[in-house]
Amino acid sequence: MSLRTERMADEIRDILAANFQGGRMNDPRLEFVTITAVKISPDLQVATVYFRTYDSSKPERAKKGLESATGYLRKQLKVLDIRRVPELRFVYDSTLESAERIEGILHKIAEED
Repeated sequence: MSLRTERMADEIRDILAANFQGGRMNDPRLEFVTITAVKISPDLQVATVYFRTYDSSKPERAKKGLESATGYLRKQLKVLDIRRVPELRFVYDSTLESAERIEGILHKIAEED
């Protein structure tokens, strides 16, 4: 990613994350959602938003809530000085689960030795 797209992705992440603080989002599906990262396409047209939930058993429910709030969230991005607000795509960030699984495998291997 170029410096410009990295900066834009960071700004988008900060703006979106601010909307989940202080009870701004009224949808109960979004109650425990945290925005972890944003990656943006080189043409700045599509932003992939990675999110986590405190209750990791319900990421699909949170994703539906995010998709229904897409219009509101895109409207919040109008503060950016860009010609066109990017399309938002939401992806559950499963890095913690992957890290735990890898750690478990490594621990199991260490016990066998």
